[in-house]
Amino acid sequence: MLIKFPGISVVVLVSLFILSGCGSELANRLPGVDPWIDGNPGEFAKFMQQSDEGPVVMINLLKFRERSKDGKSTGAESYARYGELAVPFVEAHGGTLLWAGEAHEHLVGDTNYDWDSSVLLVSWPQRQSLLDLAYDEAYQAIAHFRTDGLERTMLIALDEQGNAL
Repeated sequence: MLIKFPGISVVVLVSLFILSGCGSELANRLPGVDPWIDGNPGEFAKFMQQSDEGPVVMINLLKFRERSKDGKSTGAESYARYGELAVPFVEAHGGTLLWAGEAHEHLVGDTNYDWDSSVLLVSWPQRQSLLDLAYDEAYQAIAHFRTDGLERTMLIALDEQGNAL
C-alpha cells in the first residue's frame, strides 16, 4: 500500500523511507508536492512504518482560502462541504471526531501563521485506519472539496504517553 503523490515512483518512495530515517528535509521537498496541502512525503513514510501500532489522535489546524480553488464558493464553504461528505468515510474506517472547535488567541508561537480558528481532533484505532481512508476510492472522489478549500493545514499525529506532564 502506497500513498499516491503526483509523479513519485516506487524508487523515490523507497528513498523517502531511507531519508526519513535520517531526518532529512529532502524527504519533504519534492517537486509538485505542496507540504501545506498534500503532506510531507518523508513524514508519511515514518507514519506508514508505524501503521500497525496502537491508537493515534490527529490534530488538524485549518487555514481556508478566501475563494475556493474552483471559484464556486469560499474556502470555508468548500471545506464544510468536504466535512459533510467525509464524516461517513471517517466513521467507516474507524475514525471518531473527538473535538471540533475554534482557537482564538495565539498565546505562544508565530502569529504570522494565522489559522482560521478551526481545530479538529480525530481519534483512529491505529494509523492503518487513516491510511485505509486515504486509499478509499470513493473518499478520494470527494477529497477535492478539502484541497479546494484549504490554503494550508497542519495534520499532526499524537500518541498517548500517559502522564507526560
